[in-house]
Amino acid sequence: MKIIMKKIGEVMYKKSHALFLIIVLLLMFCSACTSQIKQKKLVFQKLNKITKMEQKFEKAGETIQSLEIKELEFYEKIYLYKVNEVNKRQDAAKHAINLLNKRKEKINEESKLIHDIDIKIEELQTINIETKDEKFRNEVYLFVKTWRERTKLYDQLNKKYKQAIETDLSIYNLLSQKKVDLNNVKSKTKNTNRIYKDVINLNDQLNLYTQKLNDIRNHLIEKYGK
Repeated sequence: MKIIMKKIGEVMYKKSHALFLIIVLLLMFCSACTSQIKQKKLVFQKLNKITKMEQKFEKAGETIQSLEIKELEFYEKIYLYKVNEVNKRQDAAKHAINLLNKRKEKINEESKLIHDIDIKIEELQTINIETKDEKFRNEVYLFVKTWRERTKLYDQLNKKYKQAIETDLSIYNLLSQKKVDLNNVKSKTKNTNRIYKDVINLNDQLNLYTQKLNDIRNHLIEKYGK
């Protein structure tokens, strides 16, 4: 009888031990799931922060475009004035230069904004590295990688754009003089037109990267953000 009871006790111990292991494994699994949910939540919180900062960046770009249009209006006016309308021409050139200087300020603000976002992108990647879901991690990294490529392209555009502005300024300074050297103006205008072609090309590439970023972000939200 004692032997039977001993065997029953051994069986019960084994069952209890097995049940304990199952419970531990379930708790570990639940803990891992909870950890992953928390990790993805952190990723999306950082993505939302980046999106809000991007909106400020885009708004700065819109302001720059608005200043460009106003500046162009004065630039066109300068050429409409007759040779003897020196005061009007100089006044228009002065207004154009003021707008150009404001444009330079906004470009610096825009550049600061995008590089402030770069810091958040690095923070996002630091969080993302800890994510165990490989597929999710890779898709988030694609966003990070695309952003870095876009920033690199933006810096090229920014450098070229500033170069164009300096050429514009030299043209306005020439047009501000009482006697204008038209050959010099034509030469510098030809140069600035060439630079702006590069600016337009780089800007078109930047827009493609922006669209790609939006597509990746929308995909992440639709697939994992629910």
